[in-house]
Amino acid sequence: MNNKINQNRTNNINFQGIKPRAGEVKSMDELIKKMVADLLARAEREVPEYGDFKIVYEQFKNPDKGLFATDFMLKITKPPKNIEGHEKKRYLELVAYNLPSPYIAEKVIGHGSKEDILAKLKEPDLCEKIKEKLVQLSRDLEDI
Repeated sequence: MNNKINQNRTNNINFQGIKPRAGEVKSMDELIKKMVADLLARAEREVPEYGDFKIVYEQFKNPDKGLFATDFMLKITKPPKNIEGHEKKRYLELVAYNLPSPYIAEKVIGHGSKEDILAKLKEPDLCEKIKEKLVQLSRDLEDI
């Protein structure tokens, strides 16, 4: 009896690993549009007209391997209490991360009352502006 294992056909196992599905990888444009739409819906519910609130944000992993940043975030925050009229002011900020590094790059892209922030999120060319700013923020992280 011959007990040798055929090295060419070991149990028909595919050793190439798992292949990604084409539908799972989204483009940067699609991810930005989804992030803006999700943040708009959350802002209408979670950001008050007056007073304090927790940071409201949406984020996604960077699909573009040509950029230095690993993750991007769009968030709505409130200024510090030492700013005059801080109860009604809101900031719309972009953030780029290069995880696991502790450094981030941030840019304020809108400010004002809740209505101003909601209007900014509804602008038709906002996604293109965000994409340009994310590329700039990623370059800023490269310099660190």
